[in-house]
Amino acid sequence: MSVSDNTRQIEQLIAQGRDWFVPDCARTIELMERAAQLARAESCYEQEAQAQLWLARSHWALGNLDAGHQAIARLEVLDRKVKSPRLNADFELARGRLYFSASEYGAALKSWSACLRKALSISAVDLYIQASLGVGNVYFALQQAGDALNWHEVALEFAQSLGEHELLAESYLHVAADLNALGQYELMLILFTKGEQAFHHTQHHAWRADWYSYRGEACLALQRLDEAKDWLHRAWEINRKTTYLWSQSLNLLNLGKVYVALQGYEKAAEYLSLAEQKINSFGSLTLMLRVYSQLSELGLLTQNYQMAWENRRKYHVLAIQNAQKLASERLNTALERRIRELDTQLMVLQTRQENVMLRQQNSADSELLQTLLHASLQDPLTGAGNRRQLDQEMPILYQRCREDERPLSVLMVDLDYFKRVNDTFGHLIGDEVIRATAKILLQSCRGGDLVARYGGEEFVLLLPGAVGITAVEVAERIRLRIGAYAWHEVHPDLAVTASIGVAELSAELDAAALLEHADQALYRAKELGRNRVESYQ
Repeated sequence: MSVSDNTRQIEQLIAQGRDWFVPDCARTIELMERAAQLARAESCYEQEAQAQLWLARSHWALGNLDAGHQAIARLEVLDRKVKSPRLNADFELARGRLYFSASEYGAALKSWSACLRKALSISAVDLYIQASLGVGNVYFALQQAGDALNWHEVALEFAQSLGEHELLAESYLHVAADLNALGQYELMLILFTKGEQAFHHTQHHAWRADWYSYRGEACLALQRLDEAKDWLHRAWEINRKTTYLWSQSLNLLNLGKVYVALQGYEKAAEYLSLAEQKINSFGSLTLMLRVYSQLSELGLLTQNYQMAWENRRKYHVLAIQNAQKLASERLNTALERRIRELDTQLMVLQTRQENVMLRQQNSADSELLQTLLHASLQDPLTGAGNRRQLDQEMPILYQRCREDERPLSVLMVDLDYFKRVNDTFGHLIGDEVIRATAKILLQSCRGGDLVARYGGEEFVLLLPGAVGITAVEVAERIRLRIGAYAWHEVHPDLAVTASIGVAELSAELDAAALLEHADQALYRAKELGRNRVESYQ
């Protein structure tokens, strides 16, 4: 067989493998392994690279992570030979997916940020979309649904401009998951209407199942139980014929929950038991927590107190493990800064195409996107602003106050010994403490002030127009309200206090320096015994 015949055979194998990717990844692997072997023998590096890329994608889809990384390792060697920016971005995207599937969130984010930087340099819009979806997934896994929504909304806007059905459907799915996590159920149902058309064209049947499942989840939360049951059963009819364990597990969890609400306890137990089996096979802490919580609730409702107690105990053990894992995977400052820089570049690109987008969308679409943007700036647990909103608005507010020679004060609030609250009473009580604290902060501020959850149990308040003395008075009022709150209603043995640092705009070079001064004042308050207010000197 001649070299040209071999080349044609390699290209045919790659084309056939691509066609099999959605219906049968195992068939794709078989074809791509043959293509890679032939290409390597003929020193056809570009064709071998394409085959290895599809091998990495297929092994990832089937959960064969070690085999996927082996394909990536060979692909990295080929990348140095081929020297293609597109290939480099593609393999970073694939590597990020493998890391993410192994819950290595920091490594996944590094790969996806590398993909995004390369994609920006070559204007590869499809890669903007996929890398943005990946970055958003990391934030979602770290329980920062507001930040996840921001990135997934970016992906959705670019997918709408590109008009590629598969990417559009995938982007809608991610935004839907974020909205449900944020409790924005009515908005999710509006999104369902807008996005339904995209799913008529997708080849991914599992995506349609997820789409129905998310709608069922939203209807369930809104107590539209018959409608929820109908959508979840539609999803299950598709999911039971697939091999996507995550989609199946989420679907089964929601079916169990809807039957609990309908008092069909036997059916609920059946679906939740099946969900537990499937989740055990791939080990998702997040989903297993939901199983244990629902099984415990089912035990109480059916007066099976042994079942309730055992699953509640399992829940608490796993919740501690999950909290430790999340803490170890928190993003470091340098990586967060790099991600924010990429976010800014994408915002510039979005601005450039804004007029085109607005012409393509009707007024209802524009209103939806504005609502999505608002939701992406909100902390899902408390309803206060999130870190992204603070990062966006503080520099603007700082500059405006400096130019207008108007006072600006910053309060940094930290709950004292909060780790003890979680360790002693559990994370559900800890979440309730954070929610109640946010409520106190929001009630203590004026209309033009900003309250943002800075991270964990820390909050930042921006008080434009308030001089330092006034800010200290506000801080002291907040401290007293937190200490006097009826914490015993949350738990009989619970007591909570807060330390607060105050800084007033003076000669700082930028907003970050002003925030750092408030943080230093907070540190001093802690050093001096906590449950006190200190000003930056």
